Amino acid sequence: MPFWGGYGGPSLGLGWLLPLVGLLFMAVVAFFCFRMMAGMAGPRCGGRRRDHTTQQPDDLRREVEELRDEVRRLREGIEGVTAWMQRE
Repeated sequence: MPFWGGYGGPSLGLGWLLPLVGLLFMAVVAFFCFRMMAGMAGPRCGGRRRDHTTQQPDDLRREVEELRDEVRRLREGIEGVTAWMQRE
């Protein structure tokens, strides 16, 4: 009985092609994974990711302050509503 189970067997001697295609696919996937982890893959239009400038921390601080102010306003609004509901 032949090694491949007695049915057909490798036709035309192309049994090496499927493993080669599989290895090629795995290499391409690994390449893109490492590329994305390294931060080289930018947006779909082909540019690199935004450079970190010295102004970025200032922007973040300003945004945090704006969010804190908004939370304070919402909290005051909720306290006003709960006080109004408790009166009735």
